[in-house]
Amino acid sequence: PAIKGKGRGSRARAMSQEVIVSPGEAASAAVIVLAKSVGRKAVEHPKVTGAWLVGLMLSMLATGYRVSQEAAATYERDMGRAEMSVPIAKAARQLAVAEQDYYYSKGWFSCDNRCQQYRAAADDARRQLAFLESEEAAAMSAVKSRVGVFSEYGVAETRERFWDAFAGGKQFAKRQSMWDLLFTGLAGSSRDESTVSILLRWLIQLLFNFTIGLIGALIGFAFRLWSLVASYQPDPVTAVAFAACALLAASAMVATYLFALYFCAASGVAAVSAAAAAQARLEGRRDPRFRVRAGGPYARGRYRPHYS
Repeated sequence: PAIKGKGRGSRARAMSQEVIVSPGEAASAAVIVLAKSVGRKAVEHPKVTGAWLVGLMLSMLATGYRVSQEAAATYERDMGRAEMSVPIAKAARQLAVAEQDYYYSKGWFSCDNRCQQYRAAADDARRQLAFLESEEAAAMSAVKSRVGVFSEYGVAETRERFWDAFAGGKQFAKRQSMWDLLFTGLAGSSRDESTVSILLRWLIQLLFNFTIGLIGALIGFAFRLWSLVASYQPDPVTAVAFAACALLAASAMVATYLFALYFCAASGVAAVSAAAAAQARLEGRRDPRFRVRAGGPYARGRYRPHYS
């Protein structure tokens, strides 16, 4: 009986210490538990973790091999000569004018001789613009083939394409989240719905928008990647190897960004919940109408009213 009494006293003291945990300590403990859980999951899947680490290193450290100064000077000079921005801009303006004339000359369901002339002019302007763009692309492709897709120029262009797509995905998520927040405020909420539930619902919608936006950006980058690689005219093995490395690096960066968002959101919710629970226990302990029954099965933080 003495040993049992001593055990009950130890449990009561432990529960008493648990009751007086501060909100800050409870929040820190919740975040630490969540981080340890994520670490265990990473260790349990070494292949996925290893691929993510390799992709992350490629995205941060890969710069491509440096070309000689003479090759770099030749590349810059030839790319400047291959650029046809002035005639392409002129052809684009002519196409815009021709399409506008055709639009205002046609009727609802008919197109007379004058309209047909404007339509033919618009088609000619469109073909001229496409021809100039193809000529520029072919000339630039010939220049790019001299340095190779694994050069610093190929890696820099691929990195620029990815970050443009990434920025577009984030912009989509921000714009969509702004509209969701606006419509949520206009629609109002139920009288029984608390502020916490409204914030949680908006947080979930925010995470969903960023997930859709960044995954869509990654898919768009993957579709445009092959044309970029083909513009350097590599052999099939080099093209597949570069595309695989670029996709691995892009996927790792998107996964890292999304993981950071989800981890911050989950740790914030866990920390706030733990701190609120700890604060509630502290307030219950300070209330003179309640007291903790130490010992026995009632030592687990239960309270009973005490009217004395």
